[in-house]
Amino acid sequence: MVLVTLVLTIFMIRVLGNAASGNANPKDVIVLIGLGMINNLPIVLTASIFVAVLIVLTRWYKDSEMVIWQTAGISLFSILKPIISYTIPLSIIIGILSTFVSPWANEQTSTIKQRFQQRDDISMLAPGQFRESSGNSRVFFIESMNLENNTFQNIFVTNYGKDRQLVAVSKEGYIENNPSGEKFLILESGRRYEGTPGNNNFRITEFSRYTVKLDSKVIDPIIKSPSTLPITDLIIEPNKIHLGELLWRLGLPLMALVFVIIAVPLSYIDPRRGRYTTLIMAVLVYFTYSNLLKLMQAWVSSGKIDFIIGSWILHVIGALIGLSFIFYRQNRSITIYGLFKRFLNRRTSRGVSDVA
Repeated sequence: MVLVTLVLTIFMIRVLGNAASGNANPKDVIVLIGLGMINNLPIVLTASIFVAVLIVLTRWYKDSEMVIWQTAGISLFSILKPIISYTIPLSIIIGILSTFVSPWANEQTSTIKQRFQQRDDISMLAPGQFRESSGNSRVFFIESMNLENNTFQNIFVTNYGKDRQLVAVSKEGYIENNPSGEKFLILESGRRYEGTPGNNNFRITEFSRYTVKLDSKVIDPIIKSPSTLPITDLIIEPNKIHLGELLWRLGLPLMALVFVIIAVPLSYIDPRRGRYTTLIMAVLVYFTYSNLLKLMQAWVSSGKIDFIIGSWILHVIGALIGLSFIFYRQNRSITIYGLFKRFLNRRTSRGVSDVA
């Protein structure tokens, strides 16, 4: 719940910032936050499993329960079995989320954002904000809006070109639709200023009615990124970018399994020390592993490494490192240093016996 709250807070700040800057529709804020949370559920679950196993085993070391277990003849590899059994169903859930649910959430988010960015000049108008037209040739500003009769108050419109600039201000205006589908902004009781910036020769005209034709936005097709494509499309068209995306989706459940293997030796702690000191190392391990997985995805997408190798080599290396540390924690004397020390002790004892 702590991780979900942190991720939710980050998305709220990001989406609200986009809505305030005009890059997202304020009406879609709740939907975008929910979709962003669904998209990050596999990552949150992966981190949650790692932290959960780590905290439980650290508590056992803190209360000397692990010492009692090992004294009774139960090895760390025996403890690893129920932990793996607990993680496998959760890894399947993570795989389903990363393979099917997250792409759907990404697709919905991308569609909502692109549709809002492709809105016409009418929908861009917002009280108290300067808005640039879709053709980047006009800037609109309205001070207030009357929703009852759909009129605007205190309107400012500027049309700037290469040689001259035109500014129109009006106390009131409204939108008029033609039968042909064209839209016009009608200004009433205002002034128009026309001239060249930097030159005092401006032409001022007062009008009772002034018409500004609004640009009609050409709706571009929705652009789909690899993160929004279903897994069937990635498999049917296995190019480098699609294989990189496939590696990331399949790597998340495998990363969860490797994390719990690493959590077993990482959870060792001196009972006299703080309980949560191992979380610092856990954070470093998590970010290192996830960044390496992202790096492997980038390498596969750029063709630097083959997908068949990149899909398993990082997870196998991580699992071997975790198992090696479990073996070391279980048998501390069976190390290179321990073997060397025992070899020196044997030679010393033989020398002493020869002298005797």
